[in-house]
Amino acid sequence: MGVLEDVRYTGVGHSEGATRCITYTLFALNVIFIALGAAMVSLGFWITLDTTFKYWVADLGMEHYWIGVYVLMAAGALVMLQAFFGICGAFQRRIHMLVAFMVMLVLCLCLELAGAGYMLANGIRASSIEPWLQNRFLQLIDAFDRDAPSARIMNIVQEWVGCCGANGALDYVHWHKVIPYTCYNPVTGNAWYIQGHGYMGCVRGFTLYLEKMSGWISGVALFLVFFQLMGLVAAWCLISVKYNYRGEQQSEDDFYRRRK
Repeated sequence: MGVLEDVRYTGVGHSEGATRCITYTLFALNVIFIALGAAMVSLGFWITLDTTFKYWVADLGMEHYWIGVYVLMAAGALVMLQAFFGICGAFQRRIHMLVAFMVMLVLCLCLELAGAGYMLANGIRASSIEPWLQNRFLQLIDAFDRDAPSARIMNIVQEWVGCCGANGALDYVHWHKVIPYTCYNPVTGNAWYIQGHGYMGCVRGFTLYLEKMSGWISGVALFLVFFQLMGLVAAWCLISVKYNYRGEQQSEDDFYRRRK
């Protein structure tokens, strides 16, 4: 008797076909988990190994941003490990493996929601990163003409991102500073301007740059959460299959013992 033929699923139509459907659904979901988990880890490495961005984070003192990235990378690695238990549990119908799969699934869900929430709260427009950057850039502008490291950081950010000041060139005017050459596009000689966004201050410019990375890894994490909820339901159904089968076997054994 084959692996898929020894269990009847009494919860959905009492049919072997329902059992097969749930088993292969769980298998397909775990393949998706592996792909999305690998994508999440890869995006994490892309963000953390970007040399330019890493230097900006260090220079700006923005190390708290890494927390969300590391949490999502850990979740992605755990998702790939969890898929092993899910696939083995689905085809072997071992309750302890399915239970381990569900426990790891819940842990991954918590990590993904926490990591994605942190990234969205600290890495996109209208999040807490904007007032933080506002204060930080104004500090750097204040020290621009008397502190070489502050001037270097502002010049690098302005040149690479294509922005000026915290909110624009007027920040330098208000602080009675000379507007640096990095506030101007070297090709046109005009102030940095982005189509659809207007003249670009570094708070908005840097947040737009940050948003691309934060949005991608958070989007993958939340997309994964959707499929994991389906995985929880499928795993629970297979555990029910096993318990139903055990109960029926026990009833049959008791019946035959009484007849003897």
